[in-house]
Amino acid sequence: METLTLIVQEAPYTESNRAWHALRLAGASMADGMKVRLFLLEKGVEVARRGQLPPEGITNLEDLLTELIECGLEVEGCGMCLKDCCLPEESLIPGVHRGSMRSLAHWIKTSSNVLTF
Repeated sequence: METLTLIVQEAPYTESNRAWHALRLAGASMADGMKVRLFLLEKGVEVARRGQLPPEGITNLEDLLTELIECGLEVEGCGMCLKDCCLPEESLIPGVHRGSMRSLAHWIKTSSNVLTF
């Protein structure tokens, strides 16, 4: 089975919509039978915040991420970035785990493809 690791470094709801595009690709890849992992880095850890208030007319990434996790998406947030963004584990969407550069390195090593957003 092919494995895709996606790395999101940008906060949600920005003009570029990189986090949104990463989640869309995760869903499409899972639907195509790939194993998908999502690693949140820098401001990208904000994607994992519970209780998001998206701008009007914008897809709620919390709802989308929750649905993808329920379908088997593995998600980790960089522990140092979670700390820097004041996101304790109890404020994370259920199913998001604290990760590290070591866990990211392992995901990269064992992935067929790695993309950054």
